[in-house]
Amino acid sequence: MKRTCKASAVVEMAYLMPVVLLCWMAVIFALFYYHDKNVITGAAYESAVVGTELWAEETEYRSAKIEEYFRKRLNGKLLFYKNVEIYVLVNRTEVGVEVSAIKHRMTLHVEEQVAITQPEKVVRDKLILKETVEDITK
Repeated sequence: MKRTCKASAVVEMAYLMPVVLLCWMAVIFALFYYHDKNVITGAAYESAVVGTELWAEETEYRSAKIEEYFRKRLNGKLLFYKNVEIYVLVNRTEVGVEVSAIKHRMTLHVEEQVAITQPEKVVRDKLILKETVEDITK
C-alpha cells in the first residue's frame, strides 16, 4: 500500500514547515532570554543588597567588591549571554547596579537599586530622644 498525496499538499508543507521551525526557534530564544534575565536580575539585586552592607566600610574599593560579588554569583551559570557588563553606583542614599548584556542583536538591560538603611542610627536617635524627654520631664 503506497500512500500518495497531491502536489499542492507538498508545496503547502514546503511553505509551512519553515514557519513552524521559525516559531519553534523563537520560543527557544525567548526561553533563553527570560532565563538569563531572571538569573542576572537576581544576581544584580543580591549584589546591591551586599553593597548596602558594605556601605559602612569607607573604602574606595566598594564598587569593585560589589562587582566581584556579582561576577561570583554568575560564575558557573549556564547563560546564553556571555558579555555581561556591570556598572555600580554608590551614593549616600542607595546602591545601584546596572547590568547590560549583548548577544548578536539581542540585548538585555537590568537595573536594581536598594536603599541604604542605618538601623543602628535610628535606634541611637530614639535612645537620645527618650533620654532628652526624660530629662525635660524631671
